[in-house]
Amino acid sequence: MDTSIPEGVLLRNVPFLSAFNGCYEHKCISCFLFFLLNLSLFLLLSLISYTSSTYRSLKTSHKVFWCLAGARGSFGVSSVVLSIVTLIGDKELRDDTVLGVTLSCQFFFTYIVGFFIFECSLLLFSDVAFGQRSYALLAHHFISLIGYSIGLFWDHGYFIGALVVSLEMSTPFSCLCWVLLKMKLSQSLLWFANQWILVHLFHTRQNVLCVVMLVVARDWENVWQNMNVLLTVLLVGGAVIMLGGLNPYWTQKKTEQLFTREDWNFIPITPLPYNIATNRFDGFPNQVNGTGTKLNAVNGTGSKVSRSLPGSPSKKAKKRDSKKVN
Repeated sequence: MDTSIPEGVLLRNVPFLSAFNGCYEHKCISCFLFFLLNLSLFLLLSLISYTSSTYRSLKTSHKVFWCLAGARGSFGVSSVVLSIVTLIGDKELRDDTVLGVTLSCQFFFTYIVGFFIFECSLLLFSDVAFGQRSYALLAHHFISLIGYSIGLFWDHGYFIGALVVSLEMSTPFSCLCWVLLKMKLSQSLLWFANQWILVHLFHTRQNVLCVVMLVVARDWENVWQNMNVLLTVLLVGGAVIMLGGLNPYWTQKKTEQLFTREDWNFIPITPLPYNIATNRFDGFPNQVNGTGTKLNAVNGTGSKVSRSLPGSPSKKAKKRDSKKVN
């Protein structure tokens, strides 16, 4: 074990973690093992969930999301607990918010990186397999993966990183919210209590983000001189976006969901019937065919679309009637 780096609270109190010495090889192996741990948890949840009739009735893409929700919830609980233990127990991190490091916090970061590798891999697989487009969620998790990887392998930013991961406090309740929707328990007291806690946790996240910005501003000279440039950009930029945009938006959406009880993760898209005879999709008033010509809403021909109201005479009919009169 590297004696130049303090053990920290985790390695001091958990004997079997003493084999971790913080070298590059141990960090890579730990990340891979935590990736496998999350994958195993995902597969185990898929097997256990088959005992539920609700799970068996779901589409395959929803089954994947169900098990992923369980893995996310597990990560949310464990990461918040480890974050609190690390921030309270490791004095070295509080003494230097940028360069402070312990073996325990390094091990904690390998857990975070391993989870985000699992999360990004599964999201990519799900998008390719089911034709989904989770661009915003993928970008969010890839940024997190890059940021925590830089902190882990460049050995700095552990205090701020441990503080930021505590934002996962809302994840278990968000996952439970979706599961309760699928189980048709959105009218239950459990749903109301879970959603009420979730809304308040998003308000708490806003306070945590303010603390993150305060720590960065108070120790800005240390951040500017010693923190990786890309990590600084991701940290400051991400905190500003979260504080000023995303977190208030999610707070509003979760508050609305408390009353609307809708599932926004999978928006149903009903395909319009295609009429071969008219070469058009029924349901659109004005369409374009393969040659770029606008199709008539009624007969599907390339004639000009009439803007007259239903039942009113057309321009041709008016001209014809005027000639008859004359």
